[in-house]
Amino acid sequence: MPKTTFKITYNEAKMLMNEAVKSANHHNVPGAIAIVDEGGHLLLLESLDNTMSSASKIAIGKAATAAAFKRPTMDIEKVVLEGRTPMLVLDSVTVESYVPLKGGYPIWYEGKLVGAIAVAGTMDAEMDEVVVLEALKNKTW
Repeated sequence: MPKTTFKITYNEAKMLMNEAVKSANHHNVPGAIAIVDEGGHLLLLESLDNTMSSASKIAIGKAATAAAFKRPTMDIEKVVLEGRTPMLVLDSVTVESYVPLKGGYPIWYEGKLVGAIAVAGTMDAEMDEVVVLEALKNKTW
């Protein structure tokens, strides 16, 4: 069914969350998965078994950061690692804690930002990326 709004709906967020959980289970990793709306406000949060307690807040922050900057958080992490450390003081640009670490991606529909998703706590930054990208790849709307 075609999307009728330029806002992520609860059902769309739930379908995307299911894909992320399926990916994490497939790779046998723990993790927290957060989905936010286009303003960075939390819509859904799942914390899988054996996930470190701080992962939920990290995932929420990554998702809010991806929404605020309209780009993957790995792009922001790269800028910081290349020496632009003043980027670390931009905490007030997001509704949640600013988290410029891999694992957060904006969600687009027909060129419009509708939300963001992030994964944290898989215990491997590359696996955070794998889980979130597999979920987005399998998005059906």
